[in-house]
Amino acid sequence: MLAFLLVILAVHWLDRFVPLYFLLIAGAAGIMLLSLVTSVPGCRFLATLETSDRLAIWIVLVVLTVIGYLHNANIWVSDGVLHRPQDISLWKTELILAVSLATPLAHWLAGLLVPQLVSMNGQRFATEFALYVNFSGIALVLWTGEATLSWLTLGAALALMVLAELTLYASR
Repeated sequence: MLAFLLVILAVHWLDRFVPLYFLLIAGAAGIMLLSLVTSVPGCRFLATLETSDRLAIWIVLVVLTVIGYLHNANIWVSDGVLHRPQDISLWKTELILAVSLATPLAHWLAGLLVPQLVSMNGQRFATEFALYVNFSGIALVLWTGEATLSWLTLGAALALMVLAELTLYASR
């Protein structure tokens, strides 16, 4: 939870994500796609991944892209040290995705550190992600009692639908 809080604070120090952020994600996605047809030097482990594990990686890449897009689409007003979001609905969607991604990633990291206590595969990652997207989204809407719609939030909703479909496919 402390790591999640620090990431949220770091993001609020930023006005915009630089294009290098998106280039790194695009590079990772390119390597993932290339690994489907050939062996990528230094990334041979990708060829041995199961479909659900590949899908979990795609979920992470898509969520990081959507978070960056939403952050850049929002207008951030400086309040001294931190930046305040102008469009609360975009910020809520960004927050929902951050919480939904951080929790299964923390669980996955715990599985790497203590594999005998925690088992985590792509299917479980996708299922946890789907649960957190649904419950954190519903909780935030109920908490504020506000549900505003705009073209940007419609785009964010479509991105959430795509992520829901990916998680449902991974849980099969």
